[in-house]
Amino acid sequence: MMKKILFCITGVLMAGAMCAQTVPVTAVKNFEAQHQQASVLDPVLAQKGVTMPAPARAGSDASDYVTTQPEGVLKTYSRAGEKLTSVMGGIVNGTQNDQSMKIVFAPDGKTVWFDKIISATSTTFGWIKGEREGNKITVKEGQKAWYYKQDTVYTAYTVTRIVPNPDGSAENYNNYKYAPGDITFSIDKDSVITLLPDENGVAAIGLTRDSNDPFLVENGYNGKWLGYGDINTVYTPYTVNLPQGPDSTVKLEDYSMTYFNEIGGPRVGRMVKCAVVDNKMYIQGASQYIPEAWLVGDIDGNKVTFTEQQAGLLDYYYTDFRGAEVVQRDSEYYYSPIEKLVFNYDPATKTLTTDNSLIVGTKSFLVAEGYMNVEFAPFADVAMKPATPVVGEAYYETMQGCVVSVYVPCLDVKGSFLDPSKLTYSLYVDGALYTFDADKYYIEHSATEVPYGYSDGYFFKPLNMNRYSVEIFSSNVSTIGVKSIYRGGDTTTESDMATFTIPLTGVSEVKTSDVVKTQYYDLTGRCSDHPVQGVNIVVRTHSDGTTSTAKVVR
Repeated sequence: MMKKILFCITGVLMAGAMCAQTVPVTAVKNFEAQHQQASVLDPVLAQKGVTMPAPARAGSDASDYVTTQPEGVLKTYSRAGEKLTSVMGGIVNGTQNDQSMKIVFAPDGKTVWFDKIISATSTTFGWIKGEREGNKITVKEGQKAWYYKQDTVYTAYTVTRIVPNPDGSAENYNNYKYAPGDITFSIDKDSVITLLPDENGVAAIGLTRDSNDPFLVENGYNGKWLGYGDINTVYTPYTVNLPQGPDSTVKLEDYSMTYFNEIGGPRVGRMVKCAVVDNKMYIQGASQYIPEAWLVGDIDGNKVTFTEQQAGLLDYYYTDFRGAEVVQRDSEYYYSPIEKLVFNYDPATKTLTTDNSLIVGTKSFLVAEGYMNVEFAPFADVAMKPATPVVGEAYYETMQGCVVSVYVPCLDVKGSFLDPSKLTYSLYVDGALYTFDADKYYIEHSATEVPYGYSDGYFFKPLNMNRYSVEIFSSNVSTIGVKSIYRGGDTTTESDMATFTIPLTGVSEVKTSDVVKTQYYDLTGRCSDHPVQGVNIVVRTHSDGTTSTAKVVR
């Protein structure tokens, strides 16, 4: 019996940055890295390979380091303004628009508590205290957003004013610098809270190091700006009004949601739950990253109309379901929002189709998910033979074996949609079933099957057109085969085998070439230009655009 591989699929994708009222269909990048370890917060320590404890293990005896929600009335806000974020390579500018903000108003009527006051550092969890007097809130500088102490050595990241540094640069992590003085906000009668400028007209706050760590002190980093900050911040009250699903007595049906997620790509999809009650259509699972969210539409004859509605909180961003059309400008394609998303509806088959797109994004049109030409259709769990995969269109050798591309259609041989959760694939090296070793692939158990769509960013990486590259730890390979397995209708069926024959030269259509860039990743995903202590995943970029991966232990 084949062993099933145990993986944890992670990562949230964001399609493009805000671009007026359109966003590129093909621009896909990561949402904020919301679960960094504390060491990643500090670019200086990360570059030097110094590992600091994660916040969850941080010890504290500081009375002004508040890690639990204080007593009082909790209110939710939506952020607006610019933000500064430290990444490997320098400081980048971005927007905090539509990020969430929690503020507690204490029973005494004057104490105000801010949660994660710096928008780009959500892994810090110190509540920051302010004092309200009239329409002004004053926050004393130096309060701890993060703190760690071991024996007599401590390190804190404190909230302070920051101002532009004319002698610095983003590349050197010092284009802003610490500025002394308390932080002040205004609060109007509608409870809109605004960061006020200092005497020089600069409205900016950030994190500053406060430490007696010898490394930071001796190298001149103590008292310096950490690389994170917010500029011209405004907090606006946000009311949660999520659409609700049908009564719990209503039976939900299994539906397939199929769509295109890239121009020219194959049709893909996933499973959702649907119910029709009177003139309402209820769909749960239309958002991949907020699967519990409900999308509710109005049925009118052979049409179902979905208006803009809240989707929920996604990586600290407030998001909405909304419709969009795809427009072409020159050779580029863009999502452009539309007022309503209307589906053609067949009451007999209960199938919905549209030529437009369903997106999940923020008010400022930061798009987290985009689905083109969506179709919802009832799904029957029956045995189906999977369509034949494709293997080896991109192949190259590595120091420890080779990397091959794999495309597994989520369709049967007749073009019908398969349940992705019941679809896996296996590789065959020189005709023998390949085992993904637990130690080499950093998985819980060794296995012979990979779940459909799995990616870990190291050994299984997404390519264009819904393909994935897979690293194989085997030398002198002659052929690589791939077969998909589907377990529908309590029956296991297999696709035909696809086989790739490696050329005698050991080089295929994607040629190996000179290395033009080398990056090192530790097991937390932290990237560096230099190897760190412990296990390094080495990713080499070649002049032809391909990458090769190797594991190195220092």
